[in-house]
Amino acid sequence: MDALSAALLGLLQGLTEFLPVSSSGHLVLGKALLGVHLDGGGAAFEVAVHFGTLLSVLVLLRKDVGALLAATGRALRSPGQITQQYREDASLRLVVAIVVGCLPAGIVGVLFKDELEAAFSSPRLVGGALLFTGLLLLSSRLVRTGDREITLGRGLLIGVAQAVAILPGVSRSGSTIASAELLGVAPERAARFSFLLSLPVIGGACALKLKDLLAAPPADDVITALTIGTVASFLSGLAALWLLFGVVRRGWFGHFGWYCLAVGALALAFG
Repeated sequence: MDALSAALLGLLQGLTEFLPVSSSGHLVLGKALLGVHLDGGGAAFEVAVHFGTLLSVLVLLRKDVGALLAATGRALRSPGQITQQYREDASLRLVVAIVVGCLPAGIVGVLFKDELEAAFSSPRLVGGALLFTGLLLLSSRLVRTGDREITLGRGLLIGVAQAVAILPGVSRSGSTIASAELLGVAPERAARFSFLLSLPVIGGACALKLKDLLAAPPADDVITALTIGTVASFLSGLAALWLLFGVVRRGWFGHFGWYCLAVGALALAFG
């Protein structure tokens, strides 16, 4: 992969990671259009650009992350009072919801690792998944805006939606935010939870892939591509986050469903 292709795919990842249009699906289609091929189906590059977007979440939501880490620290210092703290501390309840919400994706990722990597080479599968994403986004427009808290149960259900989004073409942000809205969670709260929920999953995937990369280091040109892609996805991810929160506040989130339907239909027609 040349530097320009790595930069373009990194920009594509960052822009589409947080907009509900499936970054993984667009990466598959983008690599097909650019004629880019990497060993292992491009999984290493996929993780590298996801790491860039993970950094953008940490930067933009640093206050939220700090509050969650502080709540976790207080709970660990007083383990005998965790039950009481859970009842009184909204940040601690959110931490538990995030932990529980990450379990489905973690289980699916470990049990079906090889099958999932193979899916990243199928543009037609991406097309069908984008159609599913489009319908899910449009369905979120049919419910009234709620104001419910992210409870343990709702966190688990949103986590199931995140696990489904491991498939390329199913938007992670789209499926989790739409599912949260369908469960009665306010749009902006749903968006924040979605991005916080992504941190352990993306971090875990990066750690697993790093182990493989250390065992079989890639060539120098691949390392260069990974670095360029990571930087590009970080910068474009920051921009996309700002845009997404503006879209959510204005109630335009569900309109992305029409875009997903159009791109999915094109992928099926020409894939």
